[in-house]
Amino acid sequence: MKKTMLMLVILALAFVEVHAIEKRSYLMKEDFGTSPLDECMLQYYYYIPCPTYSWFWGYYGWEQGDVVGTFFTVGDMGTRGYDVCDSSNCYQLTSLRVLDFAGYGTTYPGLFTVEFDVYCADENGCPVGGSLWNSGPIETSESWNVININPPVSVSNCFIDPGPPASHARFLITATHTGTNCSYPEWGLDNISESLAEGCEMHDYGCLPALYPRPTNSHYSVMHSGYYGNGFTYCPPQYFEDGGDTTWDGSVYGFLELAWRVTLACQPNATTSTTWGTVKALYR
Repeated sequence: MKKTMLMLVILALAFVEVHAIEKRSYLMKEDFGTSPLDECMLQYYYYIPCPTYSWFWGYYGWEQGDVVGTFFTVGDMGTRGYDVCDSSNCYQLTSLRVLDFAGYGTTYPGLFTVEFDVYCADENGCPVGGSLWNSGPIETSESWNVININPPVSVSNCFIDPGPPASHARFLITATHTGTNCSYPEWGLDNISESLAEGCEMHDYGCLPALYPRPTNSHYSVMHSGYYGNGFTYCPPQYFEDGGDTTWDGSVYGFLELAWRVTLACQPNATTSTTWGTVKALYR
């Protein structure tokens, strides 16, 4: 019996030595979600299912030099039910998704180009310092457009106050109309008035209910999307009023968000955060 047990142990050890089985650990969501844990997404626009689709507005008629944009705060609870971006790790901006209802740039090259920029932003969504990244001329196509940022741009220095406790990083993404005919793209924004007119339930497809009018009754103290004028003549930006609102102050339906989404890569931050004074000093 002892000899048999000894032989089994020897065979087991020999198997381990010959068959060097490799292993590695994985971290994944319980629901096998398709969004990897090392990325997060953030958006503020409403998607109001009615019942399986959502209304949007398309705004166009721009002039050369007109700037539109949305600013984002890492750590905000976004719409559509995505996990909150970790405000201590998620600083690498990897992509931007925008909605264009026209897509004329692909038909008439050079006429409808836009250029995207990334800036650190203050509490009002105004740019602080110079552009961290510029896309160069882009012609968006009809429907959703994903603009990849490669290599990713870090927004780890875009803090109002490094703390402790540290405030969340805030950054602005803008689109400047640079083509020879800048009346398009026809930027997509969320739509509150027509959703209500059709009797849709006023909720976002996610965790946050769609409250209105914005911004006076919202999840956030300020709006995120706006028109920054021609060459940043407006800051804070002018809000986009819902197309169905006839009041001067948007008191019926409120204001709108551009249908823009950002993706951030999440990893331990090796960059020391800086104060606004330090950031501004870099550009004096």
